[in-house]
Amino acid sequence: MKIEILKSAKEALGRSFKGKNVVVIDVLRATTVMVTALENGAKCIYPFKEIEDARDKCKLSQNGLLAGERKGMKILGFDFGNSPLEFTKEKVEGKEIYMTTSNGTRAIENSIDGDNLYIACYLNISAVVNKLLLDTKDIIILCSGTDDKFSLDDSLCAGIITQKISDKLKVEMDDFVLSLEKLARYSPGITKVLEGSKHYDYLKKIGYKDDLEYCTKIDICNVVPFYIAGKIKTSS
Repeated sequence: MKIEILKSAKEALGRSFKGKNVVVIDVLRATTVMVTALENGAKCIYPFKEIEDARDKCKLSQNGLLAGERKGMKILGFDFGNSPLEFTKEKVEGKEIYMTTSNGTRAIENSIDGDNLYIACYLNISAVVNKLLLDTKDIIILCSGTDDKFSLDDSLCAGIITQKISDKLKVEMDDFVLSLEKLARYSPGITKVLEGSKHYDYLKKIGYKDDLEYCTKIDICNVVPFYIAGKIKTSS
């Protein structure tokens, strides 16, 4: 099995993902929101690059909620921002969520031609690994990044996925993937690694310290969201 890791949503443009399992990561915070919402009973999530597309499609739903952010802040008129702590069972159970974010939903739309497209974060990392180990397809892990640049929070998560898979079977990887696998293997802890990184510190600065604590928890969710026909739903 070969594992490739892409550094940002932009790196997916023009790439073919056919024949591969794709994993999209945006731990701070879009994919953490998706995992949390589906764990709490949301029916499905529709990802969009553009704000107006999300608004227009949500108007057609009788059971829809709008969620999204720009520069980490809730979009005016939306039901939710991008804090996973907002997506409680009481608010989202049985609902359709129409979502647009700065990086995560772009990454998804840029990689939809893969054989399977899974949504990962720290919360469901082992569940995703177990799903990936069910077949021998090569894997592309797409880190959403921040503003089309490398982001340590996503890349560490990608490294942990790689490390867990390489503990089970032989993995072919280049030096970049190997560096992230080794970072994960010898990490002193997620928070210690991420402290001082750009996006982590930015979210702390604008008041999302509680989100950071939640987003860096390991294996508290069992769902494996996957993308199919324009929406993200829970894998069985």
